[in-house]
Amino acid sequence: MNDEKLDCIKVTQQHADKLKRQALEFKKLIDNFQKRFQQDQNDQFYIMSLKWLNQWKEQVSYEELLANKNPNKYFGKLNLEHININLEDRVEKCFKYHPLKDHPWNTFMKENLQENVDYIIVDKEIWQFFTTYYHGTPIVRLSNGSGIEKTVAVNLLKFKTVLLYPVVIKQIAFDRFYKQTFDQEYLQVDRNMKLKDYYSLLSKTVTTFTGNFAKDNNVRIWRFQSDQKDIFKAFFADVQKQVGVLETNDEMSFDFNGDYIHYSIYDTIEDVGILDNHLIIIEFKDEVKPWCIRNKAVQVEGKCENCQIVKILNHPCVCRKVSYCSQDCKYKDYNYHSMRCEKFGSDDDTIRGLSQQPNSIAGLAGLSNLGNTCFMNSGTQCISNTVPLTEYFLSNQYFDEINMDNPIGTKGQLVKRVGALLKKLWYGEKQVVTPTNYKKAVGQFQPMFKGYHQHDSSELITFVLDGIHEDLNRVKKKPYVETKDSDERTDFVVAKESWSNHLARNQSIIVDLMYGQYKSTLKCPRCERLSITFDPYLMVQLGIPSQKKRTISFKYFYSFFNSTSKIIPFDKNKNISLKEYYQVLSEELKTKPQNLLGYIANQYTSFELLKESKSIIEIRKSAKRQQLCFRALTDEEAQTQNKFPVQFSNKYQDYQKMSYFQSGFFIFEGSTTRKQMHLKIFQYLQPLFAEYQNLDYEKNVFNKYYSLFYKSNSNYWNPCSYCQSKNCNDCEVKFDDEVLEETKSKVTASDTQCNFEVIILWKESPFKSVKISEIFNHYRNLNKIESNFLSKCNSRRTRIIKNSTPEPCVTLADCLQFSQQPEQLNSENTWYCKVCQEHVQAFKSMQIYKAPQILIFTLKRFKASNRMFKQKLEYLC
Repeated sequence: MNDEKLDCIKVTQQHADKLKRQALEFKKLIDNFQKRFQQDQNDQFYIMSLKWLNQWKEQVSYEELLANKNPNKYFGKLNLEHININLEDRVEKCFKYHPLKDHPWNTFMKENLQENVDYIIVDKEIWQFFTTYYHGTPIVRLSNGSGIEKTVAVNLLKFKTVLLYPVVIKQIAFDRFYKQTFDQEYLQVDRNMKLKDYYSLLSKTVTTFTGNFAKDNNVRIWRFQSDQKDIFKAFFADVQKQVGVLETNDEMSFDFNGDYIHYSIYDTIEDVGILDNHLIIIEFKDEVKPWCIRNKAVQVEGKCENCQIVKILNHPCVCRKVSYCSQDCKYKDYNYHSMRCEKFGSDDDTIRGLSQQPNSIAGLAGLSNLGNTCFMNSGTQCISNTVPLTEYFLSNQYFDEINMDNPIGTKGQLVKRVGALLKKLWYGEKQVVTPTNYKKAVGQFQPMFKGYHQHDSSELITFVLDGIHEDLNRVKKKPYVETKDSDERTDFVVAKESWSNHLARNQSIIVDLMYGQYKSTLKCPRCERLSITFDPYLMVQLGIPSQKKRTISFKYFYSFFNSTSKIIPFDKNKNISLKEYYQVLSEELKTKPQNLLGYIANQYTSFELLKESKSIIEIRKSAKRQQLCFRALTDEEAQTQNKFPVQFSNKYQDYQKMSYFQSGFFIFEGSTTRKQMHLKIFQYLQPLFAEYQNLDYEKNVFNKYYSLFYKSNSNYWNPCSYCQSKNCNDCEVKFDDEVLEETKSKVTASDTQCNFEVIILWKESPFKSVKISEIFNHYRNLNKIESNFLSKCNSRRTRIIKNSTPEPCVTLADCLQFSQQPEQLNSENTWYCKVCQEHVQAFKSMQIYKAPQILIFTLKRFKASNRMFKQKLEYLC
């Protein structure tokens, strides 16, 4: 406030007396502050902004009053802000501690503030004195120690954190999580706090959450570390990768490789050693569901074999691999489980001696469920009924081929368990076999199968067969082999070389019976160079072609002012590039394929021009929540060699810059000047000037009916990239000879994120009898009609799908043909083309080149039907 304005403000005597009383009262409070500070019952203190306090002292003329001088020029004339407005840091909190309203750690201070420079510490009496007269945000901090040793913990430990409980995991598993990462959220705590007390605080905080949370033992703390820049995103990806395969009835839990932070390990928060690249996971316990995190540091929960309640199982059965929550449950279940205990031993001599007897069950035996082990039982039965492999085990040949030197084998432990189980299934007399030792071995050598969670049968089969192969590998010392490209050699020569390389390192009964060879072809989308390799396989994964009729919806601009919404059939089994799809689309739209331009329109961000090499299926997916558009280019635009796209939008000058749906791209030559761009845009807009003839743009139109502006990126921090002004609100496009490419290079030099976008801002209607707002309303209403038409078409299409006849059957041959179709690699899995000398998203196809004696197929029967559920394909013959 300048001196002239200060002189205009008059302070009444009543107001002056009030300010003097404030100053004297504060003097008394501050004089006795040190004595109050040391009192043991006083353990709660307030942070006060020193900047605000100094302004207040000017307001009440504090120093002058104490020195018996005349008041200063600011006395009673300042407009004070809220106390601490310059100290408070408004971060995203993970949650608020209990009690929610007044726990001191629920308010954050800005970092790196200094006492007696940015703030001072006051007690409750001083704070209440000030808040009697002024408004402010209380920043409360607690003290440590007592008497003269007392200190106030001002700068708390601020750490990145994530809150986990089963509902959160379920949202991630079923793709209901509205973001692709966790939020950047924080908590803070006194470094000197006992970790046990912090657990107690969190346990009380659980009760403030809505949900069925446990009353006791309801919180655990973990530490996640990552080298990635965004640790929230890294943790989300780690969780999503594991829980993405879970189904509705599965336990919402995952394996966690971080540190368990518990007061039995650490005494204080300071001892934990939380760093900036650490993410602290706070896990809350649901009353009726197990913990989300599985980790070797804590006991794994499961269903008690007797009472079927989810608890920590501390009482295992000595006979078979089941556990109980209490000794009581174990005794109650004794008569049941004792009848199912194994009678056969598991030592080698016992297993060798088993042979076929008159009462042998001959493979017609079931496997008892040890708790969610149906996946294991079904997969093992497949292995058991593979006759050549089973005959090999029943004849005891595997004992002579066990490779004890293979570093990636199990020293024969897994293959012995498999052999023992097969002997019991074929030479035993029991109709139900309990595979306790077999499951223990599988879980021991592949931790993923440890415990009682559901898994995929094909994963179990792959692991067991691969484990058998490594345990029985006849190659004792594996030589180094180098994979070579085809280099225009014949398939026979390359395949034979590749198979010889494979046999040089891998020879076993599994290779003899079950290994085949793929022919893998990679094709560069630019130069169309082919790379052919031959790879061994144990199992062939087949996708199932969907027979449902699909559609693709888009808006087609067949002229500058006219568009129509289209819904046409779409074959999702033909994954072709956009360039190839233009050939299909041109027949439907009755235009030349080379004249089509595709882009994705979004209301809030700049449009995305589509690359012709991009897959049409990928484009269709990415455009689901946005607007896919195609525009018919003029012959002049299509034949432009050095295409320079300029995004545009129409707006008119009002209290707000109103816009309508008409927006898109102009295509210019890169060497076009700004003057030429003005004139070409006017050519597009000439239908609006039908009432006039032979208008001279520069004299009669330029800046009269409309003006051209660049969409500026100017804000408080950044100057405009076009004119370098910080106060630029859209920058006028000059009518001069500067080339567009030069303009863009200047802009991107200062801001690489700036988009080259032009606004056509209308000032006056080109029609004498029609207002500019009426023109915009006309196009806006036209857009609504098109939107309604599109919604009706979608509703009708949904009804047709619901009322359609049952899906036709799909044969194995259909699946084979479908799986051999080329697929384009994604952006994270590119291939290096030697001709183009860069990584490209090549098209990859795989065909069965050599089939083994026993060919194993895995059908991928689940597909994502929407963002919430997975759909199981049922139409198989």
